[in-house]
Amino acid sequence: METKQLQKKAVGMVDTLDRKFSVERDAQLNFTQMVEEVGELAKEINLPRLRSRDADKNNLEGEFADIFLLLSKMAEMCNVDLETAVENKLKALEKRHMLV
Repeated sequence: METKQLQKKAVGMVDTLDRKFSVERDAQLNFTQMVEEVGELAKEINLPRLRSRDADKNNLEGEFADIFLLLSKMAEMCNVDLETAVENKLKALEKRHMLV
């Protein structure tokens, strides 16, 4: 699946869940939920250091996915195409750091 399609599908899922649970999403709610998910990812990543056990791959994947869903929704709220934004950033970094 192309990134543009994936972003659109992610936004659709967030919108569907918001309708199901009668959530009125705005940028502040979306951002704070995304920060919450980043915290959950950090907790999973820190398990080896803090709890002497390996991170669970399924949990890691789920947390990365949650972040992507909310990032996609935030990008849509700001009228940003993630694929274009990342491509432009990669080009800028290559030029800035003379990697090409």
